[in-house]
Amino acid sequence: MAITDSAAITTATTAARGTASGNAATSLAGDMQSFLMLLTTQLQNQDPLQPLDPTQFTTQLSQFAAVEQQIATNRNMEALLELQNAAAMLTAAPLMGQEITVATDSVGLQDGTAQKLNLPALKEAGGASGALVTITDAAGTVLRQAAVPLGEAATAWRWDGRDSRGALLADGAYKLSVAGTDARGVASSTLDVTVTDQVDSITRSGAGPKLGLGALTVGLEALRGL
Repeated sequence: MAITDSAAITTATTAARGTASGNAATSLAGDMQSFLMLLTTQLQNQDPLQPLDPTQFTTQLSQFAAVEQQIATNRNMEALLELQNAAAMLTAAPLMGQEITVATDSVGLQDGTAQKLNLPALKEAGGASGALVTITDAAGTVLRQAAVPLGEAATAWRWDGRDSRGALLADGAYKLSVAGTDARGVASSTLDVTVTDQVDSITRSGAGPKLGLGALTVGLEALRGL
């Protein structure tokens, strides 16, 4: 079990270095230097009888100042986002080793064992009496389908990790869809499904912490229960 990149929490305020705003500031500094050199050369070689219009230089300097201010604003925003991500990592840390329930459209298979799926109770199934669970690979090929009856309480169901021919599939994350079915087994709606498993890693990304549950990786926003 590991929390990745936790050291970045203490250095979040310096993260703007090497970012888009930092690169923009470097580029602007070079442009300003070139502009000042050009301005100096023009002033040295201007016609005394027809001097250059200072209004043009003033306008260009104002434009440089406005761009510089915008870059500074962007740099501050990047620093704030880094701090927000760091705070989110601290928030996610207590989840390490805990069994949680997340909303997802994938299911993980690890060491031949699939994660437990939680199917809705009848009262939450929109009139459906059963569920048709479909497992597909990354290319969209259907690997397995299973009809699961729904009950008065939420139904726990676990895929056996095998395809329709009975062959055990390789470990990894597989796409998941669950359709509600009527008494005749005809699909009529899409059902919400969650997965329950233990958090074994927490990693940092630009979009916020990522929770690792075996072969499955989800964002912190997918959390639905402990």
